[in-house]
Amino acid sequence: MKKVIILGGGFAGVQTAIELQKSGKFKVTLVSDRDYLYIYPISIWIPVRTAEFDDVKVPLADIRKK
Repeated sequence: MKKVIILGGGFAGVQTAIELQKSGKFKVTLVSDRDYLYIYPISIWIPVRTAEFDDVKVPLADIRKK
């Protein structure tokens, strides 16, 4: 099994990690400077107080479990 390191826990990094892991051909390590995926499209609602910061992030540990 080949080993892959992905740098960055944004949308592209997380999606790439998921797809490579699903293929079963790679052992994937995701390296990120934060422990959550920040959902930018929803973040526009934070300044107007329709959403809170915790509403627009998903812990990477939760994604990993699935």
